[in-house]
Amino acid sequence: MYDRIDSVNSLLKREISRIIRSDVKDPRLSTLTSVVSVETSRNLQNATVYVTIMGEEEEKVKTLKGLRSAGGFIQRSLRKNLDLRTIPSIRFLIDDSLDHAEQISDLLEKAKQNL
Repeated sequence: MYDRIDSVNSLLKREISRIIRSDVKDPRLSTLTSVVSVETSRNLQNATVYVTIMGEEEEKVKTLKGLRSAGGFIQRSLRKNLDLRTIPSIRFLIDDSLDHAEQISDLLEKAKQNL
């Protein structure tokens, strides 16, 4: 079962990335937006899409709003392009692990300078 979910997650990640890059024409979307991972529920009804958005906080908020408003369009595109029995409903969240890593790196650098 987990192999199937992993392959569905990989397929959704690849296809959602392609749709965002080439089909979604929302001016709110940052050009530096990438899909990091997709987590699909066990019953394949819901999918959480984690995205990384490079830029200021305001740009991240605008891009997330744009992605959320394009969710229905993306879901319809997935339905047309993929051969899955059910297409999960999509929820977008920001993956800020890179921001956290940068903060930790800055703290370590400051601690190193204080020695």
